[in-house]
Amino acid sequence: MGKETKQLTALFQDIVQYVRINHADLIDKAYSYYWDGESPDEFLGGTALSLGFHNFEDWMVFDYKVNEEGETFTDLFMKSRGLSDDAVSLLRRVKNSVLSLYEVSSVAKDKRVLLKDILLDREFALRDKTMTQGLKKGDLFATRILNLDGKDAMSGCVYPYLSAQKKQILAYITGQFKRFIKNVKQNGTMKDYLKDYGDVFNLIWMNFIIEPPEEKS
Repeated sequence: MGKETKQLTALFQDIVQYVRINHADLIDKAYSYYWDGESPDEFLGGTALSLGFHNFEDWMVFDYKVNEEGETFTDLFMKSRGLSDDAVSLLRRVKNSVLSLYEVSSVAKDKRVLLKDILLDREFALRDKTMTQGLKKGDLFATRILNLDGKDAMSGCVYPYLSAQKKQILAYITGQFKRFIKNVKQNGTMKDYLKDYGDVFNLIWMNFIIEPPEEKS
């Protein structure tokens, strides 16, 4: 594990602890918003439930807007601590990242995975076998890609989908983006939308679980 990866892991846990101590009321508000008023333990269990909680913390720390100024918990944490220049630089870089939808383009013999960012038209080559183990061509999921220690890597959050759900997911997000530029930010980009409404991936994942698509006979 590289220096930046270790540092971000420690900072992430510090931010979560800071939020729990100082902003417990906002956690409840963020939790209800993220899960659309549902109780995840009623439709998730085991690994899926653990994944859901981890995804929530990732979104809460980096994306959830806590006030009218549009600040995140990361912003509040940075203001409240005398952090080193390296820590501030790292957190600023990460807090500008977004969740997006990825498809596995190829998996090399050395296990290097090539991901296609479908929404932002980018490609990333991942070499971290811990995070990419088991991935195969055509796999579809949402995640956050970070550049740490000079390499691109998944943040640890993941919203898994079936490859057959790709068209439905894209149609929904495209529709929501059109509403965003009509009602919220007329000159907004897809990246702007994903930064403000990254929780859309949880809403989609959750709804596929609660109401799975009917199998074609």
